[in-house]
Amino acid sequence: MSKTQRLVYVLLATLWLIASADDVSAADPRAEVVTLTAEDVAEPITLGRAWRYWAGDDIQGADPTLDDSAWPLVRPSLQDLGKVRLPGGWSGIGWFRRKIRTDDSFGGVAGFFLYQAGASEVYLDGKLIAEFGTVSADPTIEKPFSPQYVTSLALEPDIDHVLAIRYSNVAGNVLGFHFQGFSIAVGEVKSLTREGIRMIRQYTAFMAGGIGIFGSFALLHLLLFSFRPKALENLFFALFAISVVGIFAAEVQMNSQSDLSRVLWFHNWFITFSITMALSALLVEYRVFWGQIGKTFYLFTAVATIFLVWAWTRDALTNLVPIMIFLAVIYLEALRLALKAIIQKKPDAWVVGSGFLLFTVWIFVSTLRGLGWISISPELVAATGLGVLALSFSVYLTRQVVRTNRQLETKLSEVELLTEQTIEHERRAARKEVERRVLEADNERKTAELEEARQLQLAMLPEELPTLSGFEVAVHMTTAYEVGGDYYDFHTNGSEICTAVVGDATGHGLHAGMVVGVAKSLFQSWCTEPDLAKLLKQIGKGLASMHRRQASMAMVLLRLSPGSLKFASAGMPPLLIWRESTREIEEALVPNVPLGTLPDVDFLETEIGLDPGDTVLVMTDGLAELMNPSSDPLGYERASDFFSQVAHLEPQAAIDSLLELANEYHAGTPLQDDMTLVVLKARG
Repeated sequence: MSKTQRLVYVLLATLWLIASADDVSAADPRAEVVTLTAEDVAEPITLGRAWRYWAGDDIQGADPTLDDSAWPLVRPSLQDLGKVRLPGGWSGIGWFRRKIRTDDSFGGVAGFFLYQAGASEVYLDGKLIAEFGTVSADPTIEKPFSPQYVTSLALEPDIDHVLAIRYSNVAGNVLGFHFQGFSIAVGEVKSLTREGIRMIRQYTAFMAGGIGIFGSFALLHLLLFSFRPKALENLFFALFAISVVGIFAAEVQMNSQSDLSRVLWFHNWFITFSITMALSALLVEYRVFWGQIGKTFYLFTAVATIFLVWAWTRDALTNLVPIMIFLAVIYLEALRLALKAIIQKKPDAWVVGSGFLLFTVWIFVSTLRGLGWISISPELVAATGLGVLALSFSVYLTRQVVRTNRQLETKLSEVELLTEQTIEHERRAARKEVERRVLEADNERKTAELEEARQLQLAMLPEELPTLSGFEVAVHMTTAYEVGGDYYDFHTNGSEICTAVVGDATGHGLHAGMVVGVAKSLFQSWCTEPDLAKLLKQIGKGLASMHRRQASMAMVLLRLSPGSLKFASAGMPPLLIWRESTREIEEALVPNVPLGTLPDVDFLETEIGLDPGDTVLVMTDGLAELMNPSSDPLGYERASDFFSQVAHLEPQAAIDSLLELANEYHAGTPLQDDMTLVVLKARG
């Protein structure tokens, strides 16, 4: 699963399973039986209350016929276990049960997302349907796990289904808001995914904006320090900005991990950068106001070292209130220094003082939010607090430079005109050099981001081709840009039947790559659908639901079984079939519009009989659009002729030979589009 998909579901967990844990929607999640209706499609239900609970692990808690009416009703979030006693106690493992049903109006495929601090086994009507980690009362066996995907629920309408969860958290992991248990959101799968896509756009924009802004601050002040090493305030402020970038990056990684040990690792980096951010803020104040580092700073550094050693040696996500209080004390000291500078009328002290005042308010608001005492948007708070402080620092340093320049102008007023012109020339050269380096660094960053996006897209492709009893398969993909829009995938039920997909997203670059990511998720969710036409229509509806221009894709689905090939196509080039008996090429084409362009298009499924030795070429339009040096496209007729020359070979050899013919034709002319080739040879 890609990091983008993981972030979608993690954000769903954050919104529905914590912030909305006590919400009451159209179907009351506190009722004994929760009923999903058509109204629940727009907003899934968070089941945060009224679970039947049994302490320990010595009964058949998954049995749907078990009478659990005597079990106490609890909240499975297990928040504040030290303050609130759980009926029956909590030994680190137990059973939780809830009843759920759908009525005739629901109509969609039900699904759930589980947010947990430990490990769980999920049973529906006595049948194990999902395992997230390893459940055990033995801490050496238990393996906590953070689910990153939506799981389907097969719910017959108007029937009370028993949802039972065997849950353990022997290690005592604590997530946000003292959360030690689990919570679950249920609803229609399509609604869950659609809401997740909307949220990931907002989350990605905020995190990318924060990393970009503070990364630019860090780069700018590092460059200023390189030009003037004595100005240590630039180095300290760059360290502050780098710490903010590290906090954002660590949070993104925390939200994309399933293994809680990895979450803990990135969380420790989050703590580390939070501490370095606080200490570097103090360093900036000591430098700009007092010119030397105070003794209090070394005391804070010693305490910070102790906290960091504790954080990096713990083996569970434990409560971090002491660290939060420590950071609050540091920022109170920073505020005190700023107010002292204002009282002593230090030049422009009010600029930094105002920034630290708002920043300290942000720290305390964040602390109260972390303790669960208030509810407020973290993005709004972070943007206000960090943004104002960074702006105040930059304004102060800028005014300091302006003040220095004015002093120099006064002292140099008697210097001859030629000297003034020389100094101005040198200043302009320095500004251009700064701009050049900033632009160069920005280009390198963009190049690195494109390479990362390319690697991410390659990771979405199958690691290896399936082994089938009736076919031999070979695949080749060449992208015209760093990030391509072509896509292929396979899903098998063993070695007899395989469902394959080949797609070509509209456009190029990052936009096409995002469409590919969505298409892969939709294919993986629906690939078991026996009717290819229905499967194609479901994927098309998913793309159309993005409500975005050019979020479309040409696609062909194939179902391979010995001696037979079924396919359904949406805007793709024809399949080329080479018959060994006649050594001639046949074309198989079912015209239709690409997916995502029209929401209610119906598609056709077509079956083709294959004899041993027959070979099929599935391709995107990149091969036909190859240009020779005279700008003459290869075309489908030449592509068919090329294939007829190599179709008798083994699949991989056929692709290699076909690429040689194509390379001879375009003779190094840049590709106009991505090119994907899939060769299937039938076996007896």
